Amino acid sequence: MPKYVYKCNHCEEHFEIYHGMMETQDKCVYCATVDPLRVPQMPFLKRSVEPKGSKVGDKVKEAIEANKAVLKDAKKDAKKDREYFRDDN
Repeated sequence: MPKYVYKCNHCEEHFEIYHGMMETQDKCVYCATVDPLRVPQMPFLKRSVEPKGSKVGDKVKEAIEANKAVLKDAKKDAKKDREYFRDDN
């Protein structure tokens, strides 16, 4: 359930209450005055944290280097195959 913050106009206290979205708090938890005001809250947005020293550009460079190595091995294999299948008739 979401947490809501209310402020009592009578005793000036703030308090937090968990309840459903369609429900409201009709009494102050401190002085029992009717109709406390709900305080608008900003939603909590969790952001993913990148490990320090890790940048998108670094990951791209790593991928490029890995693919260069794969391509170099594939060229060596293709060169061996070309020499093996060469027709010297």
